[in-house]
Amino acid sequence: MRIALIKANTVADEIIPPFGLGYLAESVRREDHDVIVVDALRERLDTARLVRKLSGWRPDFVGVLLFTKDLRPVRELLRAVRGALPEARTCVGGPHPSAVPRETLEYFGDCLDFGFAGEAESGLPFLLGIMEGGRGEGLDKVPGLAYREGKEVRTNERRFEEDLDRLAVAWDLIPPDRYPRSPHGAYYRRFPVAPIVTSRGCPHQCTFCASACVSGRKIRRRSVEGVFEEIGWLHRRHGVREIHIEDDNFTGSRDYVLAFCDRMRNTFPGVSWTCPNGVRMDTLDREMLRAMKESGLYFLSVGVESGSDRVLERIKKNLTVERMEEKIRLIREAGIGISGFFMLGFPGETKEEMEETIRFAARLPLDRASFANFQPFPGCEEFDRLRRSGELTVDWDLFAPTLQSTTYAPSGVDVRTLRRLRKRALWTFYARPAIVWKMLGEVRSPGHALHVLRRGLRWLTIPG
Repeated sequence: MRIALIKANTVADEIIPPFGLGYLAESVRREDHDVIVVDALRERLDTARLVRKLSGWRPDFVGVLLFTKDLRPVRELLRAVRGALPEARTCVGGPHPSAVPRETLEYFGDCLDFGFAGEAESGLPFLLGIMEGGRGEGLDKVPGLAYREGKEVRTNERRFEEDLDRLAVAWDLIPPDRYPRSPHGAYYRRFPVAPIVTSRGCPHQCTFCASACVSGRKIRRRSVEGVFEEIGWLHRRHGVREIHIEDDNFTGSRDYVLAFCDRMRNTFPGVSWTCPNGVRMDTLDREMLRAMKESGLYFLSVGVESGSDRVLERIKKNLTVERMEEKIRLIREAGIGISGFFMLGFPGETKEEMEETIRFAARLPLDRASFANFQPFPGCEEFDRLRRSGELTVDWDLFAPTLQSTTYAPSGVDVRTLRRLRKRALWTFYARPAIVWKMLGEVRSPGHALHVLRRGLRWLTIPG
């Protein structure tokens, strides 16, 4: 069969290889299917041009990566695909269908045949085998599949891959050296950059996070040997000189991190690395940070979230303001750059607590900071609670949570005030000469400068 896996061209802060689609591409390629990955964001393909490209290739199956913010443009895309390729089966996977598979199929209607909840490296080849007639089982046996049976939507039990070394990314279909200088986190030290994961799963209970919908609660790790086989391939074949680790819990195992650092220092001393997706501060200690720094790590992102202990307890962060200050000092003492993630507008949070967070961010020794208004993403604990209580009414045509949008405001604070607070947080943090000067010193090329400028303007000109 001919399989097309698509990343839609929608607004994004970074343009990086869609390695999740790369994993899927390799899993179906191993079953002798022909597969392409079309990154419409990198190629700047609008719906019409993307559909023309697909029509020329004539796929039998079209799968699209789906985030909640992209519901409307992806529906427009799938309607166009259905019109141009009526025989092709269509499917979505990713965070949104993982959180609400039944509602996803209902929203898309007859332009969508299937959805996958959770990891699909096992389920997608299984589904394609059924479609080819090569398996005796029915759709009810495909792990993670959402599908229609008459007028009813059925959802199957998910399966999370235990042996991550069995999986691989089809890097030849998403070569990192062909991507622009617009990485996750905006900055880099060396180029080309490649994003990788060394583990999947998150056991933590943060009420604002929906990552467990996609990858489960249990942490599963690749072997250090398997990770370095991939890094070696990326270095040799694509000239990659920097690795961005995108795990949710890279530092969750101290022994694993120390083994990784030892191997990195001895094998790839000229390759830098960073963790733009963030690490948990409660996992860090002085010895680990020293090893990370000596092996090429130059920057860490950390989830601070709030400057209020009451809010931190309510969102189940399991950290205090004092503890976070201590860990950030340790990172700074190790000579590692730091970016902090903050949120404003958690359920139950007051305007005074948000202002406390803004002051806290400004006094921490951070190089950069990201401020987002709280978004009740489908699949997170707060989404379910707010919906049950009637505090959140969801119209999927209008519900598009992003870092730049505001879909919810806690009691006592209106949406307009919340937007203004976020804008003030950004200006308070970044309108300081020392911060600006350091950021300018980290710009690596004219193209990189343009990316940083565009991103900065988008963040600092939020409607309010």
